[in-house]
Amino acid sequence: MINLKCLIVGLGSIGCRHVNNLKKLGVINLSAFRNTHKIIPFKIPKNVRIFRNFSLALKDNPDAVIICNPTSKHIEFALKALRQKCNLYIEKPLSNNLRNLNKFVKLSHSVKKKIIVGCQFRYHPGLNLINRWIKKKKIGKIISVVCDVGEYLPLWHPWENYRKSYAARKEFGGGVILTLIHELDYLYWLFGKISSVYAVGSKKTKLKINVEDSALISMITKSKIPIHLRMDYWRNKPKRSLNIVGEKGEINWDYYRKTVTLLNNGKILYKQKLPEKWNKNQMYINIMRDFINSIGKRTNPKVSLKESMNVLKIALAAKSSLEKNKLVHIK
Repeated sequence: MINLKCLIVGLGSIGCRHVNNLKKLGVINLSAFRNTHKIIPFKIPKNVRIFRNFSLALKDNPDAVIICNPTSKHIEFALKALRQKCNLYIEKPLSNNLRNLNKFVKLSHSVKKKIIVGCQFRYHPGLNLINRWIKKKKIGKIISVVCDVGEYLPLWHPWENYRKSYAARKEFGGGVILTLIHELDYLYWLFGKISSVYAVGSKKTKLKINVEDSALISMITKSKIPIHLRMDYWRNKPKRSLNIVGEKGEINWDYYRKTVTLLNNGKILYKQKLPEKWNKNQMYINIMRDFINSIGKRTNPKVSLKESMNVLKIALAAKSSLEKNKLVHIK
């Protein structure tokens, strides 16, 4: 049992996942804020207290607030929670713009609470293995990187009308670039800061949404590594893969096949395959455990606020490039 009081903001699919995972981790003092009377999409523990007023929920003095409402509302709610000196878990992306971020960062330095952004792919075993290989220069100097991600939006959350989801609406901070920001996050984590971005795409499919559903993003890192990222809301089956070419070899990662492979001259030097029983919820468990363990300790969680801000700037630069059809340099 963990002596921690947690408030979850939003009980959509990700909010329900976090509630149930917190219970699995031993947190029993759980509450939630939601301002809708829609049916909760998944079962949650019966003892979760529901608040309809966020100010009242904060007066209950939670130790940690887990923010899972639409992207456009993240910073508004995070600021309120931080003023009450709560530790924060903020679902990705951090926001859909840079408004009030400086105020948020300044306040975070003042209250000195733990803040983590929900980029759980940094806890994927395959990507962590790749990170170790890169640090050990297993393939030598990196020459190029190609990353690919595709989801079919209407089947992403089958229990809801995709047209009304946050991922489909500009006013909620949707669009494929922000919604599938995991790729930008782990590319930043693996290869370092991005100096420039050029993106093409926009709304290319028949989906009834008012945001971009496709993007081809070319990036250059500070260390001059060229990266190409393809993203879309259209593919069924879904796709998530990474290919890294180096002077001495090649690395391939396939999320859905659960494999990561190290090659030299076309020969497989090492191949890892995750157990069939492994599923993505383990990443959510691990990131939440990291967050909980950091509270009250001197350790910092793996996904820092500063890094999440940098990744958000990359995403917003890509959206700007897509809209303006020009190269965008990132400060």
